[in-house]
Amino acid sequence: MRQASTQPSAWHARAPFVLFLVVAVATPMFFTTGFQLRLLSLICIYAVLSMGFNLLYGYAGQIAMGHQGFFAIAAYAYALLQLKAGFPPLVALPASLVICALVALVIGVPLLRLRTHYLAMATLCFGLVISGVANRWIDVTGGTGGLLIPSITIGEKPMDRLTLYYVIVAATALVLALQNFIVSGHLGRSLQAIRDDDKAAAALGVNVAVQKLRVFVLSAVLAGLAGVGFAVVSRQVSPSMGEFPILVSMLTIAVVGELGTRYGPILGSIVVVMAPQFLTRFGELETLVYGLCLLLFLIFMPHGLSGMFRSLTAKQSARFARRSPPRLPARHTVKKGVGR
Repeated sequence: MRQASTQPSAWHARAPFVLFLVVAVATPMFFTTGFQLRLLSLICIYAVLSMGFNLLYGYAGQIAMGHQGFFAIAAYAYALLQLKAGFPPLVALPASLVICALVALVIGVPLLRLRTHYLAMATLCFGLVISGVANRWIDVTGGTGGLLIPSITIGEKPMDRLTLYYVIVAATALVLALQNFIVSGHLGRSLQAIRDDDKAAAALGVNVAVQKLRVFVLSAVLAGLAGVGFAVVSRQVSPSMGEFPILVSMLTIAVVGELGTRYGPILGSIVVVMAPQFLTRFGELETLVYGLCLLLFLIFMPHGLSGMFRSLTAKQSARFARRSPPRLPARHTVKKGVGR
C-alpha cells in the first residue's frame, strides 16, 4: 500500500481544492460566450465521470469498462421521467441516480466476482447492451434521433448558461469533496488494501465483496450524475452517450491525469476537453495528431500531469530546504557542582 512519507499540513492538503474553486468561479469572467461556457461545463462533467472511475480502478483496482452505460442510463431516465411521467427536474435527477444505483447493484453482485480483464470485458459488454437498447427501442428512446430535454426553468424563465455552469461547478466541488473524504478515511484505506492484495485485506478483516460492491455502485452513480449533466448541457439524450467514445475519453483522462490521485481527473478533463479545440486547424489530420500527442505524452510523462506537478513540487521543496539556514542546536548549560 502506498504511504506518504510525511503528513501534509491541513492547508497544504486543501490548497488544490481551494484553487479549483477559485479558478472555476473566476474563469467565466474571461470566457463569456455560450460555446465557451459549454466547454467549461463539459470539463466539470467529464471530471465527475472520471472521479467515479478513479475511485473504482485507481483506488480499488477494479477495472470496469461499462461507465458509458451508466452515463446513458441516468441521462435517459432523467429525460423519460420528465417527458413521460411529468417529473420536475429536481425530482427526476435523484430518481435517475437511484435507478442507476439499482442497476449497478443488480449487475455488480455477479460481475464483481470476476477479476482483471474478465471484469473489464463483462462490463464492456454491459455498455454495448445499453447502447444497443438505446438505438433499437425507438418507441421509448427515440432511436438514433434521441430525445429533446426541456430547459431547466427558474420561475418562468429558463436557466441561462452561466447559472447552469455554476450549478455544475457546485456539483463537481461536492463530488470532489466526497472523493477526498472517502480516500482519506477508512473506506479509502480499505479500497487501497483491496487493490494491493485482496487476500491480505480479507485477512485483516476487510469485507472485500461488500467494499467492492459499494465502490462499484458509487462509481456508477457518479457516472450517472455526469450523464445527467451532459444531457442538461446538450439539452438532449442520444445513443452516442452510451457508446465507445465516452469510454475512450474517460480512459484518456485517467491516463493524462494519473490514476489513484485526487486531482488527476480534473487535470485530465481540462486537456481532453480543450485539446480538440486547438487541433481543428489540422483538418482531416486532427485525429492522427491527437493520437500522436497522446503517444508522446505517455512516453515522456508516464505518470500524467499529477505526477509532473508532484515532481516539480518535490524539486521546489528540496531547493528551498537547501537554501534554508540549518537550525543551530539548543544550548545546554551545565550547573557547577553537579555530578561532583
